[in-house]
Amino acid sequence: MFAALIRRFVRDAENTGSPTVRTAYGQFCGIVGILLNCFLSAAKIAVGWLTGIISILSDGVNNLSDAASSFITLLGFRLAGKKPDREHPYGHGRIEYFAGMGVSCVILLVAFRLFRESLEKILSGTSSSPGTGLLAYVTFGVLGLSILVKLWMALFCRYAGKKISSAAIEATAMDSLFDCISTAVVLLCALLSFVIPDFPVDGCAGIVVSLFIAYTAVKSLKEIADPLLGTAPDPELVHSVSSYVLGFDPRVCGIHDLSFHDYGPGRKILILHVEVPAEGDIMELHDMIDNIERGLAENFFCTATIHMDPVITESPRLTELREFCRRIVKSIDPSFDLHDFRMNEGPTHANLIFDVMLPRESRLTPAQVSAEVADRIHAADPHLSAVVNAEFSLV
Repeated sequence: MFAALIRRFVRDAENTGSPTVRTAYGQFCGIVGILLNCFLSAAKIAVGWLTGIISILSDGVNNLSDAASSFITLLGFRLAGKKPDREHPYGHGRIEYFAGMGVSCVILLVAFRLFRESLEKILSGTSSSPGTGLLAYVTFGVLGLSILVKLWMALFCRYAGKKISSAAIEATAMDSLFDCISTAVVLLCALLSFVIPDFPVDGCAGIVVSLFIAYTAVKSLKEIADPLLGTAPDPELVHSVSSYVLGFDPRVCGIHDLSFHDYGPGRKILILHVEVPAEGDIMELHDMIDNIERGLAENFFCTATIHMDPVITESPRLTELREFCRRIVKSIDPSFDLHDFRMNEGPTHANLIFDVMLPRESRLTPAQVSAEVADRIHAADPHLSAVVNAEFSLV
């Protein structure tokens, strides 16, 4: 259902890696959110004003803030879709993250205001009821319809957010889901007001709703702040990129020092080192690297920059020593690996120079690894002296 709806309003909807398609997704979700939230807000504010139930009135104000949040999301995607300019050569994609933070801040302010008003009502000991007759039926009807609409919005935004990997839209989905819960609490408390009319059920419901809303806002802020601070790329993406490069041409001997720089969804810069045979034709190898860069841009919607590392492949002794050192490195930790291997050999000893890559979760420090590898190599063959540069992987 969601796929069919999106295809109707978003051109080329399956090409989710395209910044243009992402912008269209965000704008469509923003328009849907504005229309539905304005409708729910008007209905709840009217009912809350007629019945005097603060939790319903506050829930309506919350929907109004959701409409404002959807407008911020819409504006954020439109600005994020702007082309790079002189002041912003990497584009405006990170505006989407700031839009998501704006949504979360608005939600947090609403939660604080609702908590304060609900607490005042509890302290005053006042309670409200939807009454009887037509107004009661309208009240319960509006609340029930709101739950269904918000549930639909949560599922729709979650589908769209996951489709384009948008933190802003997924934050909206989470907000809609908690709106379902908070409105359900309001509905339950409205029913309880008939059973215990002298108890401030309305204020208690407002407290619960405000805590739900605050939790949503804080959680969303954390999820959106992470890419702004800089997070490790998706392991699946790293694996896909590595498999693509290693399988591109038999002359690719290996890759290392792979890193991603995130300038907003669909605007990533990929940097990596590719090992190639030192004995190969430099112009042919350069042409191959250019083709890999273009292929990465087309398949992963990123700007790729590759540093070409020459590796001697036709020296049996160098190959043997490289594998010897790799076995020693792996014996310390199977997740370690080496690259940029070279050798300076004289009549009395040989200097082996190489880098060792450590995963971020390694219990050993780079200095400890460097010393341990050098000691093990020298112990295995006193003729060999290792100069080891150990470093943590960026991914």
